[in-house]
Amino acid sequence: MGDRANFGFVQPNGQTIVLYGHWAGHNMLANLAEAVAKAQPRWSDPSYATRIAISHMIGDGWSMETGWGLHVNEIGDNEHKIAIVDFTQMTFSLHTEDSFYNLDNKVRGMSNEPLFVMDLRTFVEKYTDVPLLV
Repeated sequence: MGDRANFGFVQPNGQTIVLYGHWAGHNMLANLAEAVAKAQPRWSDPSYATRIAISHMIGDGWSMETGWGLHVNEIGDNEHKIAIVDFTQMTFSLHTEDSFYNLDNKVRGMSNEPLFVMDLRTFVEKYTDVPLLV
């Protein structure tokens, strides 16, 4: 059993680091928005912002053998829409799953076309009460 979710972080080179959370589906957008807010001081540096956001999502789970995983350009097991953060473009998007055999997908198992896109500030303000810097 689980509540599997995937969170993608697009890197400047076009690759996407995907954080897989076995029990991360509950409140997934609020938890991601809080993690993105914590990374705000480094939004202009995607490698640091990604590390901060992923660290915040995992929290105390770093020492656990199970619960979290990392992929590059591919989702893990999934039960929810796929959340994508792009610090370079300053956007958040939500995607549906797609066939792992569709080689046109930028992220294997995820549709390229988003259900919607919004800027990061709007995403954080909509899904969490964590204050952002001006």
